[in-house]
Amino acid sequence: MHTRRIAWMVVACGMLACSVSASARAHDPATERRKAEARELAQQGDAAFKVGRCDQAIPFWQKANARFQAPTILFRIARCQALMGKVVAATATLEQLLALPDDPDSPPAFREAKDQAAAELPAVRSRIAFLTVAVDARGVDVQPDVRVDDQTLPMVEGPVPIDPGAHVVRVRARDATWERKVTLQEGQSETVRVAIGVHMPPRPARTQRTVGYVLGGIGLASLAAGAYFGASASTLARHLERVCGTDRKQCPADRKDDIDRLKTHAVAADITLGAGAALFAAGAIVALTEPAPKQEEPRVVLFPVGFGAALHGWF
Repeated sequence: MHTRRIAWMVVACGMLACSVSASARAHDPATERRKAEARELAQQGDAAFKVGRCDQAIPFWQKANARFQAPTILFRIARCQALMGKVVAATATLEQLLALPDDPDSPPAFREAKDQAAAELPAVRSRIAFLTVAVDARGVDVQPDVRVDDQTLPMVEGPVPIDPGAHVVRVRARDATWERKVTLQEGQSETVRVAIGVHMPPRPARTQRTVGYVLGGIGLASLAAGAYFGASASTLARHLERVCGTDRKQCPADRKDDIDRLKTHAVAADITLGAGAALFAAGAIVALTEPAPKQEEPRVVLFPVGFGAALHGWF
């Protein structure tokens, strides 16, 4: 099949020169000059095609067609595009060719090229694959960027025509990225579904405030202990005053333990009350002077609906 296509195109290479020359006689010098330029460019494209370089031939033919639009040039471009698997571009080129107005004075090669294009267009069009990238962004205020092979995909609902073969689908939403490789056969349709969500990070820990609360709690416990020792010392002092007098110089020998306990409780009350007050004040200062922690921003996440892999990022 490819051999017949290539043979036809080699024949067509000569048809352009003949057709352009045949129609050149009826035009002004400017038109003659454009046709000559087109003929030279087309011949360079033909030379590249003969050595199997469609990728080099097409640019020459496109430049030639820009100088002088001819169905024979467009048909050769479409044939090469189809041979390279670029069936979307080939279909567009054939449709462009068929949309050219009919000219009864045009060379037979032009009419034959249009007939060949009409015959081949259905087969080329049937090779087009279709890809749908459905992004569910409900409830998320973000505009996703959808690309296929680093080419922005039109944000349209429904399938988009694409050449068969391997492709990389990439969806970005802020700094989050999701991608998947897909391979489409000729005429195949496939849908890739991606959903966008928002993850709220937990509130940051208030470490300094926690330390302040702990210090304040210890201070309150120390104050409570100081109050106990102070109350005990006051009770013992009143009891000893009744037994020993206000100067406590007439105490019986069996009251020595009470006197020692009074001294111990009095000292303990002084220490624990002082320490408790200091710790409570320190805890209050620590808790109240903590700077407000920076709340992390919500994260936007992408995840496949079906299968695939997601990469999360911050926005």
